[in-house]
Amino acid sequence: MMEAAKAVLKAYFITELLRSRGLVFGIMSMVMWMVLFIAPLALFRPPDMLENMMSAYAFTAVIVFMSYSMATWDWAWELRWLLTRGILEYVIASGRSIFVLYAGIIPVSIMWMTMALTIVYGVLSLLIAPPAIALIDPLVLIIGITVFAIVLFGHALVLGGTTISVGTSGPVMEIISWILPIATGGLVPLRNMPQQIQVIALYTPYSYPAELIRYSLLGIEPIRPLNEMMLIGITYAAIFLLASILYFNRQLKKLLREGPKTIGMY
Repeated sequence: MMEAAKAVLKAYFITELLRSRGLVFGIMSMVMWMVLFIAPLALFRPPDMLENMMSAYAFTAVIVFMSYSMATWDWAWELRWLLTRGILEYVIASGRSIFVLYAGIIPVSIMWMTMALTIVYGVLSLLIAPPAIALIDPLVLIIGITVFAIVLFGHALVLGGTTISVGTSGPVMEIISWILPIATGGLVPLRNMPQQIQVIALYTPYSYPAELIRYSLLGIEPIRPLNEMMLIGITYAAIFLLASILYFNRQLKKLLREGPKTIGMY
């Protein structure tokens, strides 16, 4: 298993970051995207908000947004890429678990994520001000990151299972992959959102890790007591991951029984 994971890691690192010039083009597109994202924040910043605090809000929002982008495109939609090239069927026929692939993909994703966030921090510092990031509570940060990682993996399993089941993306997948994480406090603290949205968000596993990470880095108090947010967040994340694994395994069995569907974007 370790040899297979190393082979996947080497292949992805060379093809995605070096041979296809993905590193160069990715950095260029990241800088352009960040300039477009940050410009409105700088222009329409409330007068009573400090620049470094606005920069910190933007930085934490980018962390959440890029994390869900990684789970969606790098992890979930990787299965679609494998299907279109006949690789997924080969992996299944070889008797290996498809999760061996992720042992090689995830390190590349984390390297790219770290590099991108470093660039984002630099762009924010140049265009607005250095983000006012402070480690308020290390334990809460560790719990928040752990819960966030569990939710991200479950998120990828749901999207990946849907992809191999129906072979396409559609309104349901768009809601799950983008609208739901953002509408449940992914980019904006829940206390700044309408009450109706707050109620809905607290019934999902997405809101809790974002609130915990914001508190630990920005000192923004969650809308519920901190201990309650941690307990419910851990419970929801565990249930979500278990349900995601069961759903993914069910869709994988359906794929083996019925064969792959026609792959399409929409």
